[in-house]
Amino acid sequence: MSQQIVILGGGIIGLSISYELSSRGHQVTLIDANDFASQASWAGAGMLPPSNRETAVHPYEHLEALSNQVHREWAKRLLRETEIDNGYRQCGSLYLARSAGETASLIGAIHEWEDRQIENEPLDHNSLQQRFPMLAGAFANKSTGKAVFVPNAAQFHNPHHAQALLAACEKNGVRLLPNRQDTQVHAANQQIESVLTDQETIHGDQFVFAAGPWTEGLLNQFNVDLPMQPVRGQLALYRLNENAATAWSEAPLINEGSRYLVPRSSGHVLAGATIEEVGFDCQTTPAEVVDLRAWAESLSNELGPEHFVKAWAGLRPGTYDGFPYLGRLADFDNAIIATGHFKAGLQTSTGTAKVIADLAEDKTPEIDLTPFSPNRVGPASKHD
Repeated sequence: MSQQIVILGGGIIGLSISYELSSRGHQVTLIDANDFASQASWAGAGMLPPSNRETAVHPYEHLEALSNQVHREWAKRLLRETEIDNGYRQCGSLYLARSAGETASLIGAIHEWEDRQIENEPLDHNSLQQRFPMLAGAFANKSTGKAVFVPNAAQFHNPHHAQALLAACEKNGVRLLPNRQDTQVHAANQQIESVLTDQETIHGDQFVFAAGPWTEGLLNQFNVDLPMQPVRGQLALYRLNENAATAWSEAPLINEGSRYLVPRSSGHVLAGATIEEVGFDCQTTPAEVVDLRAWAESLSNELGPEHFVKAWAGLRPGTYDGFPYLGRLADFDNAIIATGHFKAGLQTSTGTAKVIADLAEDKTPEIDLTPFSPNRVGPASKHD
């Protein structure tokens, strides 16, 4: 039975849910205070870390694995429906460690991959330089450091992916309402009744809150407290020369600790990302950009200062325990929460769309959402 579903938040999570629900025949209205996918969804890198659904134990592992599976399916489906190539490719991921702490952390990751039967291949320094010559300068001291290649990893170009989702949503008849300022949520009698924008009042059968770190403010309007923390991430962009771009176009994702390089087929390389709790400040800062660039340029001479293009920042939605909020909101029968994905929003957006669409249809999601319940933080409603 078709429903009227209103989604607040037009980032990659809201767009994905809109696409899934509209593909199932529901009438969807998608609202955002800005342009769609203009925040962290645009600023991120589109990395899909390795997973194995057959050996997944925790529901979060199942969410990651489901999402990776759906990403493969959607890349083909979106290309067919919109003629937009989102750049999906299984490129593998190279993990580096050049300090004692990072080496210990990488050894722990190797044990986890082995437990979950995720293929991984340790590389000595000679093998690293032969297979990935662009990183020949990564280990100046050959007596230290560690490198491991994991083939079961992929990437997609997140701005193109968002464009494809937007085009598919439009094709499916989703009502798209960007740049709606001063959105007000009206609730009464355990129901969300309507959403009032600066231009109109919108009614629906169900309401999905997927506005990233801004979700907390929307819920506060009807006295629901769902603590969130915006976490800034800054990235740097390099443009390679023609010869280097050819070599890098087939390179894997490159990880060291919390930082990464993402080579694009366009000849660009993304370097990211910082982790900063600075409120809703989305500006880049010279000191952090200099530090990020110094790290990236230490890995390869081909990422020299002359190839630096620009830097930008995005705000990720953080939660107190690192898990997203996925589920129905206690005390409100028609409110569903889908936010708080932190650094994994782009990766887990597809799996999130599947399980949230199931909830909206009163089906049992194929993943246990208990650990993600928005009600895990205590009573949902504030009391005067």
